[in-house]
Amino acid sequence: MTGNQVTCLGPVTQRSFLKNMGIDSRLQVLLRSCHDPSTRAQLINSYDMLINPEKMGHRFQFFSVLGRGRLAQSQGSQKNLTPVPVAGFTELTTQ
Repeated sequence: MTGNQVTCLGPVTQRSFLKNMGIDSRLQVLLRSCHDPSTRAQLINSYDMLINPEKMGHRFQFFSVLGRGRLAQSQGSQKNLTPVPVAGFTELTTQ
């Protein structure tokens, strides 16, 4: 029994999780540094296999159980707790 000590995140599709983790940016970095046509094709095909909704993108789900303390941070000496983004379960943003 975990009571109120944990919280569950998800499930989210594999596609959403990987996109939230930055798979698009990672693919672009790999493609920029790859000059072998065969390796480039393999990277693109692998990316498609992982995120295409008709392949693995919607067939697999991500789910996480975290201690509540991992989901909030205190603001200095204040006792107000603010939610902390959890990698893969919140949308990736660039600042």
